[in-house]
Amino acid sequence: MKKLLLLLFISLASFSSISAQNFSGSWGYKIDGKYITLYGDKIENQNNGGRSGTLKVAIYATNYAYNGGYLNGYLLYEYSLDPLNAGYYYSDVSKTGWCTYPPGGSYSLTIVLLEYISYEYEIVDYITMDGYMYF
Repeated sequence: MKKLLLLLFISLASFSSISAQNFSGSWGYKIDGKYITLYGDKIENQNNGGRSGTLKVAIYATNYAYNGGYLNGYLLYEYSLDPLNAGYYYSDVSKTGWCTYPPGGSYSLTIVLLEYISYEYEIVDYITMDGYMYF
């Protein structure tokens, strides 16, 4: 019975969808008055087949440096990207838009990559900036 369960587990694991979308290279932001620019080198889909869900790039201000899990903070800006086929990437990603400021204070900033999976957006990668920014 143990061998059968192990075999079933391996079989199911090989067919499950693994999200392999990620940031690559350097990423950053620039705030200029009421506008913010998010920029980066590359977003990759490293899956072997299929395509990603719709992607979003967003930047959040949080009280503490984000290191994974639930993200509790203020959304400063986000934008969407079309789904990405396996083995492809977006390069020289840069987008400028209206920045929504958090309440005055000092915050850690994190750029997140979200993918639309099973009826909701999920964080699939992130980069937490060094230091804190005062708003």
